[in-house]
Amino acid sequence: MQAALAQNNEADIILTELGKATTDSSRVGLMNKILYQTNSLSQQERIDYSKKILDLARKHHTKVLESVIIAELGYLVAINGNNFLGSELAFSGLEMAQQHKNKQALGIIYQDLAICFRNDSIKRKQYLYKALPYSQAAGDYFNLSSTLLTLSKYYSSVRFKDSALYYAQRAYELCLSKNVEVNLPHSIIQLASVQYYDLGNKGIALEYMKKALATKYGRENPGVFVIVNTTLAGLFHDLKMPDSALYYNNKAFDKLGKAPFTSYLNVYGVYKKFYSNINSDSALKYYKLCETVKDSIDNMSDSQQQQLLSIKKDLEIEEATKQRQQNIQYALIAMGIVTFIAMFFMFSHSIIVTEKWISFFGILGLLIVFEFVNLFIHPFLERVTHHTPILMLLALVAVASLLIPLHHRIEKWVKEKMTKKNKAIRLANAKKTIEILEGNNK
Repeated sequence: MQAALAQNNEADIILTELGKATTDSSRVGLMNKILYQTNSLSQQERIDYSKKILDLARKHHTKVLESVIIAELGYLVAINGNNFLGSELAFSGLEMAQQHKNKQALGIIYQDLAICFRNDSIKRKQYLYKALPYSQAAGDYFNLSSTLLTLSKYYSSVRFKDSALYYAQRAYELCLSKNVEVNLPHSIIQLASVQYYDLGNKGIALEYMKKALATKYGRENPGVFVIVNTTLAGLFHDLKMPDSALYYNNKAFDKLGKAPFTSYLNVYGVYKKFYSNINSDSALKYYKLCETVKDSIDNMSDSQQQQLLSIKKDLEIEEATKQRQQNIQYALIAMGIVTFIAMFFMFSHSIIVTEKWISFFGILGLLIVFEFVNLFIHPFLERVTHHTPILMLLALVAVASLLIPLHHRIEKWVKEKMTKKNKAIRLANAKKTIEILEGNNK
């Protein structure tokens, strides 16, 4: 209940700005500012504000923001441990983005999919390389640097040391040149990780970590501050420098109150390793604390996944409602066309309308029918061609090549047969009228 009522003044101010934004890029930028640059935002609040952003996007019919925030919800589900549900949401966002084709949105969504498929190395790599050119073309340096960092981590996991270093270096240089403060400490941490674990350059790694701690975001963001200090503490512990390890872990401990709850696990984990050889009571204490935090994280994760599943189901229900409304509209149009055709045949056999009106309404009816056919098959063609413009063009040309000859034949039939028939009916009626008048004169 406290989580549901949680408010964050900084995030609320940015959310108000988002509601007034006039461009897709500014909306996505403000979304990132709320979710990833608001230092005091907890993981639960991040989910709450994601829902608020989604509601805002739907209220204002901003399809680009809607597709991105749906994929971001998938990312949040995935990092909570449910990759399957996360990928479903990300794919829903991708389906929307493939229709509006916004490059920034596609770059973000493919990056989110890479996180959802982090246990599938082939798919993970595939989606990361799809994300790169879109973020580059859109000038989205925040997501571009995130993608480069994820690529570095991927290559580090598969033991491609040179590639891991290359992408970490690219991310770092991009953050410096484009002033991406949020990802600058993360890029330095990744460089340190590559140097330490992949290349064995421990001294260089330690210098990088101290450099990360000196960045503005490394100092001001509690979550990043804890990551940097616990990483440093872990490195010093591995180097058999217990005093330094304890010093940096204590610094991280002091910031835990403002950091994400999962940060407790990192800090207690270092304490557990530190005390395991020198104080069994303290080691046992932090072992118990670690298990308590793990249980709490699992419970929080389950609760958050329930909320995100509820959002997904709401999206599915709304999509089904839209589909039903569309089907009803198609049915009403079809009934209207049938009624129009029936009335056309009825009036064409009467003397009320002239040949010109029959010709006009006949051609109008044909246009309505053939345009309805195009409207009806268009969604099917989009699915079959995957929204590829050249394939859509070829498909529409093929359909037109079948419909045009048929259109001309029916048009000729309407003009010749129906008008002749109407003319004959009118002449017969005129003769009958004349005969009646002549009979009356006699």
